[in-house]
Amino acid sequence: MDLKKIVLLFLLVSGFLLSTSLAGRRSRLVNMLAEEVDAAFEEGGEASAAVHERLLVVNTKDYGRYDPSPALVKPRFKLIPN
Repeated sequence: MDLKKIVLLFLLVSGFLLSTSLAGRRSRLVNMLAEEVDAAFEEGGEASAAVHERLLVVNTKDYGRYDPSPALVKPRFKLIPN
């Protein structure tokens, strides 16, 4: 019984230490992607800047014309016939 408790405690402690040691590290895939993005940005700096500016401009014609909803007004008084 004591052996099971010791093994379980050892597994819990080793799992905790392993998870905390790997928590802040960046993976190799993320590093490779970051390097590729940096290389692509350095190659076409002017062209990508022009495309980026064009993407940031908002075309207001895409949203249709401005037509506000009608205001709630009190209806006219209607006489009740006798």
